[in-house]
Amino acid sequence: MFGYIKPVAAELKVKEYELYRAVYCGLCAALGRNTTCVSRLSLSYDFVFLAVVRMALAGERGKIEKRRCIAHPAKKRAVLADAAQLDYCARLSSVLTYHKVCDDISDDRGIKRLGARLVLPIAAIMRKRAEMDSDAEGFIRDKLAELSRLEAERCDSFDRAAEPFGELMAYVCAYGFETDSPQYRIANVIGRHIGRFIYIIDAADDLEADIKTGAYNPFRMMYKEPEAEFEQHIPNIKTALTMELMGVERAVELIDFSAVPEYGELIRNIIYLGLPELCERILNKNSAEKAEDGE
Repeated sequence: MFGYIKPVAAELKVKEYELYRAVYCGLCAALGRNTTCVSRLSLSYDFVFLAVVRMALAGERGKIEKRRCIAHPAKKRAVLADAAQLDYCARLSSVLTYHKVCDDISDDRGIKRLGARLVLPIAAIMRKRAEMDSDAEGFIRDKLAELSRLEAERCDSFDRAAEPFGELMAYVCAYGFETDSPQYRIANVIGRHIGRFIYIIDAADDLEADIKTGAYNPFRMMYKEPEAEFEQHIPNIKTALTMELMGVERAVELIDFSAVPEYGELIRNIIYLGLPELCERILNKNSAEKAEDGE
């Protein structure tokens, strides 16, 4: 479900792109430092976005260092270091990975379920070393269980199905900020709308595959002929996604970027360019494929 929240690199200045890569590499290093080296395989663009948002809200700049790593041993790369938010996002990523593996074991069958069972011992080590606060992990577990329950009931509303994941992301995005602070309120709104956006766009992206496999998908439950009817309802789905993005945009514009203006440029690139471009690509891919088949 992760991996959608990315910038449009071509629209970034060179220094902004280098900063984004430094945050990405910094999160990778934080995964290895806080959990296990294997956990680096769970690195996601969405957690890079989360880290940038939280650093902007906390006024945390971090320090860029040049380092070599296993993936790039020949040449040193810029890596963001000394950033507490990277460590938090690394631990969070590992905990979510563990619960996702557990969910796959419960819900899936065949090869995918077997693969999840094989990964579970490693994911359990990642979760243990992450040392996430028990209340926070309990909230994550409860929201994922609520989501699984809706999927098991074959919920036929993408709006209802997206809500638990929106609530989960609101919680983890705002976690650690004072509950009566502007940072907490802003992070909560950004997390909720981004979480709902991710769930809905992921369902749209996976619809064709889920129709073939019979897996749960809210759009598959909503329509008698999902492929044909989904295309007819693309304008309505696009409106729903646009409303989620508008919620993110309003909250982002309340952030004081004066301490870290470069993070503001990255975040605005993602929400004003990257995510609308993503919507167009995914929602229109079925129409494009049908047009090519017709030719």
